[in-house]
Order: sequence, then structure tokens, then C-alpha cells
Amino acid sequence: MLSGGSRVIAQPDDRNPVAQVLRAANETMLARSLEFRSSTGASLTLDVAGRRVLRLTSCIGLPGAESCLGAEVLEDEHKDDLIKLLQAVAAPRQELRVISGPVGRGGEEVSVGLPVALLADLLLVELNETDADEPLPEEAPAEPEVFEEPSFQLSGKGIRDFAEGVGPTLIAWLVRGGDADGSTFGPEEMVSHLQGFLDDETESVVHQLDLLSARPGDPICLMLGATLIEGHSIVCARMQDSLLLGVIEGDGAPAALAAWNALLH
Repeated sequence: MLSGGSRVIAQPDDRNPVAQVLRAANETMLARSLEFRSSTGASLTLDVAGRRVLRLTSCIGLPGAESCLGAEVLEDEHKDDLIKLLQAVAAPRQELRVISGPVGRGGEEVSVGLPVALLADLLLVELNETDADEPLPEEAPAEPEVFEEPSFQLSGKGIRDFAEGVGPTLIAWLVRGGDADGSTFGPEEMVSHLQGFLDDETESVVHQLDLLSARPGDPICLMLGATLIEGHSIVCARMQDSLLLGVIEGDGAPAALAAWNALLH
């Protein structure tokens, strides 16, 4: 515990700082206010209770917070904006602290708000610590060519193996780049949605992946904060030069997480 009651929950070498934010919220059963402060100067404050995020009460240095700040209680329609704010305050390669205090606007009801487990599924975050949480090496290996290697190793399989590993819950997907460039699967209408999205948003998607990965270009998989098709989620995975965008049926996000983890050594 540091001065002012703050506690460091993520160091600059942590691979996935946003996981630490969600774990801090998931550990909070009684109603509390959690203020997350980044070494960038940005911060956001959440009222949390019963493993649910009830509301956003303060946000400093992060754009796009208006809809969440204006909500008395966070609902499903706010989850995409909230996820973007969580990713922004928990940017990689920064120190992140949390300060706990009394709730900002009162209210102890825990049947409302956004479940932390839902946010974790959308971000493909394991709420229990895993081997993938191991910090980045403090020192780079002496051999300079090692810098060209990814920050973590995969099993040698490709992006199509990941798609097949997810199983039937991945009802449509397409691949851009790499050996599988142009590969598609699923109903034509869904694939068309995915193609249109990538045509317009490839640059922003790659930027978001780079923000969340240990280094730009590293392999990464996450659920995007977008629902191009009603009732489904969008999964995005990058391996080497291949980018996969797919439609996950219903609550099938855990299947995508399991398939991705199966590719990790």
C-alpha cells in the first residue's frame, strides 16, 4: 500500500493491465468506489458492488466518457464505451494504481450494473491469474535477432487452426493477410458484414490490438467492443501477418478464449 491509500496493481512490464482492473473489481463484494490511476495521468473511478460495475463517477484524461458518466446505472448499452475506457486507463507499459473508498453516489443494490464476468468475457480475460500473466523480461536477451521474435510463443499452428479450435460457436469468419488470406466461412451475409467492417476499420482495429499487446505486431486475441450482428459478439485474432475477424454466437466467448490459450505454450 502506498501513500494516499493507493495500491499498485500493474507494473509497466505487465502483459495485460486491464486484467488487473477487472480482477480488482471482481474482488469487491461490498459497495466500494475504486479509482484507477495511470502513470500517464489518466484516471477513472467506478462504483462497484457484488462483482458488478454499477456506475462511472469520474474520468480524467480519457475521451469518450460522456455516455457512461451521464448514466445513473451502467447498462448493456454502455458496455462498449466502458470497455474502451478500461483499455485506455490500463494502457500497457504504464504503472497502474487503485484507491478504494466509499461509493460515490450511494446505493447498495447489486442486481443492476454490468457484471465483471461479462466484461472479462468480452475482453478475453481470465479473472483468475494464469501463467500468461507472467511479466515481460526485465532485460532483453543478448542476441539482437531475438528482438524479432514475438513476446510469447505459439504452438506453431496458424490462424485457421484457431478458428477450427473455437468450434461451432464461431459461426462466421474471414482472414486478411498471411497464408490464409481471403479465407472465409459462414453465411454470406455475415461474412459481408465482416468484410465491410474491415474495409473501413482495419487501421483502427490494428491500432487497438497494438495498444493491448506487449509489442506492436505481437499475437493477440480479444473480443471487440462491437456487435455488428444482433445477439452475437465479434472476435479478432492476430497471428504473424494474419488477421481474423469472426462472429461468436451468443455467449460463446469462453470457447474463443480456450481455443486461443490452447495455441500458447
